[in-house]
Amino acid sequence: MLLAMRTAPDGSPIDVYTRLPALGEGEIVAAALPPGASVLELGCGTGRITRQLVGLGFRVTAVDESAEMLAHVRDAETHQARIEGLDLGRRFDGALLASNLVNADPASRRAFLETCRRHTDLVVCEGLPLAWSPEDGETALGEVRSRLHVRSRLHVRSVEEGVVRGEVECNADGETWRHPFAMHVFADEAELGAALGEAGLRFDRRLDPRWFLTVPI
Repeated sequence: MLLAMRTAPDGSPIDVYTRLPALGEGEIVAAALPPGASVLELGCGTGRITRQLVGLGFRVTAVDESAEMLAHVRDAETHQARIEGLDLGRRFDGALLASNLVNADPASRRAFLETCRRHTDLVVCEGLPLAWSPEDGETALGEVRSRLHVRSRLHVRSVEEGVVRGEVECNADGETWRHPFAMHVFADEAELGAALGEAGLRFDRRLDPRWFLTVPI
């Protein structure tokens, strides 16, 4: 059954996000930050990674523009706001930019990274693999294996000038949701480095194939 989705302002499907399980992202982020650090999580969604970080002893300030998303976040300071232009007037030990937001269109990506830079020197990013070349059926935009039986399928519409456009189809408990996407894929480390440099950041090291740490230039 194809359902009408409740969506956040950016089109993210709220009902899908509430079903996604933890996949160890908290441990990946924790490896890059001091124990008990203060973390600014930008685009926290329903708090899937927030909960992991709080459980590991981090002090999380979670930001999302969707009140419906934030309603699911527990045990963290929350702010309903857009990432672009955000200024909370204080610094954090680190910032988290997950959900492939670093692969957004150049203007949005620059604004996201500049917000990170206003608040911290250490930014942990999740991004698509370099030179990612998707095919229909691949689930690299968010592969899920869980007891909740949530599955995602990727439908690619076009790949032009490094931008992949298509649709993600998610299935859970006999229900189906679909939402479009457009993601910029970095061809190599040089292109990624140039994009980070626009916000005064540089690539520091990989945490795993998808996650990496950035520091000031």
